[in-house]
Amino acid sequence: MELSEKHIAFIENSLALYGVENKDLKEDLVDHICTYIENQDADDFNMLYQQALQKFGGYTSFQNLQLETHHQKLAKQIITVNKLKFSAGFIVILLLVMSLVFQMMQWPYANAWLLGAILISVLIILPVHFYANYKKSIHKYS
Repeated sequence: MELSEKHIAFIENSLALYGVENKDLKEDLVDHICTYIENQDADDFNMLYQQALQKFGGYTSFQNLQLETHHQKLAKQIITVNKLKFSAGFIVILLLVMSLVFQMMQWPYANAWLLGAILISVLIILPVHFYANYKKSIHKYS
């Protein structure tokens, strides 16, 4: 069956009505449904559309896919935040060791190294840590 723009718009609108909000997911679902319908020999769009929905698990399956997509996006964000925390923590440890060495050798700028470690801890690591915990708590209940 050859699909028209009207059919494709109908599929997009029906997915939006049933709660599929993620743009990429919606495009993929429209593409899969259209491909399924176009590969069938029948000419009844409504029947083929219903078959396509049943084949792909129905609207509840689409909502579960959207939820899973949302969780994967959150997981990527958490991984990025954890990498940032690890990198900043490594720099803090390096600055603390440098400060200790400078203190033991009584070289100048030992306090500057210590101040740098404290500033990175307070201005980068703590806010990023609290932001990550905030994001986790929001998505835990959704």
